Amino acid sequence: MSPYLRMIAAAIVLTVIGQSGRLQGQVPSYANLYDPLTVLNLNLELDPADWQAIKADDSYSIHKPAYFWTDGENKIIVDLKRKPTEASGEKVSLKIDINEYFDDLQWHGVKKLSLENGAGASVVKEGMAWYLQRQTVAVCPTYKPPLASWVNITVNGQLQGVYANVEQPDKTFLRNRDLWVPNHSWLYKQGDLGPPELDAGSGNSPTYLAIGSLPTGYEPNIENLVDVTQMLVYGAADNFTNNGDGLFTKGKNFFFADFDAGYSAGKRLYIPWDLDAVFGGKSLSIYEGVPAPFQGQYTQLVRDLIDGPLSVDALNGFVSQLEAVLTPSLMADFNSGIGQSPADIAGHFDGIRKWITQRHAKVLLEVGASTAEAPSVPEPATMLMLAPATIAVLLRHRRRIAA
Repeated sequence: MSPYLRMIAAAIVLTVIGQSGRLQGQVPSYANLYDPLTVLNLNLELDPADWQAIKADDSYSIHKPAYFWTDGENKIIVDLKRKPTEASGEKVSLKIDINEYFDDLQWHGVKKLSLENGAGASVVKEGMAWYLQRQTVAVCPTYKPPLASWVNITVNGQLQGVYANVEQPDKTFLRNRDLWVPNHSWLYKQGDLGPPELDAGSGNSPTYLAIGSLPTGYEPNIENLVDVTQMLVYGAADNFTNNGDGLFTKGKNFFFADFDAGYSAGKRLYIPWDLDAVFGGKSLSIYEGVPAPFQGQYTQLVRDLIDGPLSVDALNGFVSQLEAVLTPSLMADFNSGIGQSPADIAGHFDGIRKWITQRHAKVLLEVGASTAEAPSVPEPATMLMLAPATIAVLLRHRRRIAA
């Protein structure tokens, strides 16, 4: 056994001896963990050979024990693995499982940490996409997206760089929103195209089964099964950030939670995930993939968003605040892909502000169009490629269940 494994084994024994009942890594401070204008310093310590194995793992299946702590706190034992994303230089995305060794162990109110390296966009843009999702709650209080912030990660004393710290959708996520009721709640993950994966809950939910058995001409039934306003607000923020790999555009990379009637209104809630294809590329229509029966409601929601929480002043004001907070960390990050000079970093933030201003103007033109000028409904072949949240893909989802 390596010295690190012996140390970790001893620490586990001491923890078991010293603790009884419910285990807590630290006193929970859930809200502070996801303050988008505070950068925490998180530390990991593990056998150097284990760390090299994780970084080189292209199967994304290697798990290793590690010590974990933030500055000023005690170390706890966690499970560490690489997430299935490309590396950004030497920086790999990481999943930290807080409760791998103790089922009830929490750290600041969570049991898992998902640390995104920013590959595909940048760590700033990826975190900004999550910030936009958070802001849409102002026009839809039933929308409860994952929270996100930025953290510096150090492994064995070596700084890895800045990561987006994204809240993991799981049972703890639902409990923190008073949405998890045992035997009455279900959580599904829709990764790539294909049937969703049941992530939490027993059997399939009544909503899942009901959608699978909807008859032709079932449009009026959808609002009895799905929180449509929440779905549209999530899709609007997704489309605003030009996410070509998301809910309406590809029907992938999200979770959804179902509930029995009488619990959380009993309606399905959609939860975003994997927001790394954002703020660039081809400029999508804000109406991309939006189901025709809901375009009127969607248009009003987009107007409310761009006049309020997603206005140019609101978003660019936050970007300027974030620039002051993140610049020191980005200057120390050799793997950001942004550059380390003050000019490089300032240019990156300037580019985001310009992108937001231009995107806002384009969206304003689209939603300001008259009904006669609104985008046409996609052809049936196109509709089959849209998200399971849309009417056409509910039909596809029904076929999946039948198969």
